[in-house]
Amino acid sequence: MVEALIEAKAAGEAVEKAEPAAQPTGVVDLVEALRASVEGARSPKGTGEKASTSDKTVRGKKSAAKKHTKASDIGSLRSLTKTELYEKATKAGVKGRSGMTHDQLADALAKGS
Repeated sequence: MVEALIEAKAAGEAVEKAEPAAQPTGVVDLVEALRASVEGARSPKGTGEKASTSDKTVRGKKSAAKKHTKASDIGSLRSLTKTELYEKATKAGVKGRSGMTHDQLADALAKGS
């Protein structure tokens, strides 16, 4: 290609100067990024279908069915101090917690009362 340009120039033909190739600037097209984000939020992953309200999950929150502490967690509850158990019982709304022993608080939290 360069040889052809040299020959054309030597023959007196007009040679157009090529523009340099565009250098990558690292600039992100914000409109396109926003559009892709909105499209991703509209449809479930891997499909082009719109997400229904039943498909949506709230991350970081326990569902009503999982709100109660599992019985298998009783051992971990027993490892807490009475003060820690009392604080958990307060947050869980356990009634009669002020008169409970350490083990009673752990049991009450495990039952989810």
